Amino acid sequence: MKTMMFGTGNDVQLEMLAAVPAGAAGPRPALLFVHGLGHDAACWHNWMRAASEDGNAAYAISLRGHGGSGGSLRSARLKDYVEDVLRAVEAVDADELVLVGHSLGGLIVQRVLALQPAKVSAGVLVGSITSGPAFGTVVSVLRNLPWQAMRFLAGRSLRLPPDMLFERMGNEEAAEISRSLCGGSPWVQYQLLFHLPSRVESEYPLLSVYSKHDRMVPVRSARATARRYGADVRELAGIGHDMMLDGGWEQPWSLISDWLKALRVKAISHEGRQSG
Repeated sequence: MKTMMFGTGNDVQLEMLAAVPAGAAGPRPALLFVHGLGHDAACWHNWMRAASEDGNAAYAISLRGHGGSGGSLRSARLKDYVEDVLRAVEAVDADELVLVGHSLGGLIVQRVLALQPAKVSAGVLVGSITSGPAFGTVVSVLRNLPWQAMRFLAGRSLRLPPDMLFERMGNEEAAEISRSLCGGSPWVQYQLLFHLPSRVESEYPLLSVYSKHDRMVPVRSARATARRYGADVRELAGIGHDMMLDGGWEQPWSLISDWLKALRVKAISHEGRQSG
């Protein structure tokens, strides 16, 4: 895994991790992973390694204020995170990119796709924040963690304990990961209640992967987002919100990998018909 830094054009340096296969069999799209609330690029290490083994170059960005990236966490807005991802798209050395966003990162992917960046060909939403106002997620957090209500109302970062994120992971490892999270931007937390849905063009292939045991994103919200965009759906059970880290992370990755391979087969078939 290689770490690189790139600029946003306003003196903010952002961290990006890269896992590039030694030799891919034929052209494949690169993957750009976008993390969720309080996480950073390192949360994708399992899936990045697996993607590289599949022959796809894999990149993951740490949004401003997260991980090794500069910039302010407390003052960040959703539009800043969208700009971070657009800059990362430009920085990745690939002709074609698939965006993979988890939780808040899924909402950011929705917004980026609505801007139709030229290099991006598809998107994957992983336990994504809903396309509309995220009342379900906020209510779920505050119902399960009533003591967090004061932090939310006071404009402080929400802190997510292990049982909100994991279903199968061992207690010690889950607690260690939970302690390492940096929290989120209070401005973005408020914006989740009021943001409007993005208009993603139907030409983008889109996959939504979510779990019925997700304590952060209610399954009805995940289903509604998938319906809005006409996304392909893979509904899981027995795995938590942080499915890229939880025990059994191989299962959701396998579903994503199979979907990406099917997309590639379709693209090759389409090219063959056009050339014929």
